[in-house]
Amino acid sequence: MKKIIYIISGAGQRSSLNFYKQMTNKASLTIACDSGIEIFKKINFPPNYLMGDFDSAKTEDILWAKENGTIILDFPKEKDEIDTELALIFLRKEKKKDVILSGVLGNRIDQELANIFLLAEYIDLNPIIFEEDIKIGVVNKKVTEEAIPEESWSILRIGEPVYGLTLKGFKYSLYKKNLDNFKSLGISNYAAENQVEISVDNGIVIYIRWINKRH
Repeated sequence: MKKIIYIISGAGQRSSLNFYKQMTNKASLTIACDSGIEIFKKINFPPNYLMGDFDSAKTEDILWAKENGTIILDFPKEKDEIDTELALIFLRKEKKKDVILSGVLGNRIDQELANIFLLAEYIDLNPIIFEEDIKIGVVNKKVTEEAIPEESWSILRIGEPVYGLTLKGFKYSLYKKNLDNFKSLGISNYAAENQVEISVDNGIVIYIRWINKRH
């Protein structure tokens, strides 16, 4: 079974505790970002690292992590990076890949957008955002993903213009489509097969898969 790097950040619990248990069991390295430690504590799984400026983590959760062998990396509150990015910077230095992030989708759209942008900035880590109901990833070449027919997907440009976007396995397929504006093309497509393929000749797109949510 392919091992992953698993990060839980502090945007709050979106999925069941069983989901987080399953993800940690697949991980070769685990990181809690600030109050993301609360979920690790709930499933009684001390992460390898706890990092952040600790403006939201509870003192008792930090002590629990420390008592159970977690390495604590404390950062100043005045900094340029959000806590999730600190973890990604650390993993890039360690030359890690296949990074899955949970706890990054909360009730602050600015934080959510920042975390989605980080997928593009750290695309070399092969990162995805993953919860029980949603999966968000980035494509700068080609990605093949499992799907469920009629499941809702959206594919959107992020950053510079996209050239040669091709979608296969979707109800609304595309072939070598250029996206040189920020119009809403790509919203609310849906899978037509059990596997979909997204590719671009140049540029970056994000895909948003609403797991088990029908069109």
